[in-house]
Amino acid sequence: MKAIDAIKNRVSCREYSDKKVSLKKLQMILEAGQAAPSACNRQIADITAVRKGVYINKIRDLSKRLMNRDVMYGASTIVLVHAPKEDAFCAQDCSCIIENMMVAATSLKIDSCWINQFDELLSTTEAKKLRKSLGIPDNHRVVGSVALGYRKDGAVIQIKAKDGINIAIN
Repeated sequence: MKAIDAIKNRVSCREYSDKKVSLKKLQMILEAGQAAPSACNRQIADITAVRKGVYINKIRDLSKRLMNRDVMYGASTIVLVHAPKEDAFCAQDCSCIIENMMVAATSLKIDSCWINQFDELLSTTEAKKLRKSLGIPDNHRVVGSVALGYRKDGAVIQIKAKDGINIAIN
């Protein structure tokens, strides 16, 4: 798929099937994240891919208990993007990584959804041990994450507005 087509065709999926993303395709998506630009090319962000059932189930159970829902929408892979909280460009750098990964996923015919609840969820006392197990330092902020998988049959997807953002050429 051409890059421009992947960008234009990316949509958010909020209902995933049980089909797993292959390790090869996941690696390609993660490498696209690594290729994202960063402020002053400092590359301060880290990417943590979670696909082991034990961790996925712990995250899902935690979100159901603390947020009354599965924040991963049933996805079997979640990619957390985090960086030092005190860095002035933490949010921007992580956001570039997330966007690159979602576009790469689309090009590989893998569905995705940007999820923002993980910093709040993994900052709770209840999640301290899980956060440590995932290798996310205490001084890092989880800026966002990407749910990855394949759309469940019949799942409704978010349709983009054709003219939602104004464009001006001067």
